[in-house]
Amino acid sequence: MVRFKNRYLVVRVVANDGRALDDGREASSTKAQRSVLETLRASVRECFGDVGAGRSAQSLGVKYCDGFTGVCVVRCDRERAREVRGACATTREVGGRACAMEVRHVGGTCASAKEACVRIVRDVLEEMVQSGRVKTAELEGLVEARRRVVASSVTN
Repeated sequence: MVRFKNRYLVVRVVANDGRALDDGREASSTKAQRSVLETLRASVRECFGDVGAGRSAQSLGVKYCDGFTGVCVVRCDRERAREVRGACATTREVGGRACAMEVRHVGGTCASAKEACVRIVRDVLEEMVQSGRVKTAELEGLVEARRRVVASSVTN
């Protein structure tokens, strides 16, 4: 029996208008998760046609999406990781809003994706503290809440 070999991409969705993907401060958002997944599927179909979309459809999934920071964890098949990464790079809007997607980490295990995700979320929240969108006193609480959600949601 052959096991499925996956890659985990930690992606940051940066909206051009500077607002978050979701209005709330929840650590995980199903609305944002669904819109990112639909956008990725459409982008893969646009870039690689029906054959590429069919090949990546089975394994493509968004395991975690933080609508406040815009950090997502995307799981895909190892052979399709380059295609999904290319689809992320060519994405111009998510949920009807102009944005850019940047792949910040590619890993082969859930553990490496969790570590990278928490590190990137912390960096994004620190940027928000410096810009005044988040209070310094809230930083550690927000990071800890997201670390717990990432630990529970990013699994095989």
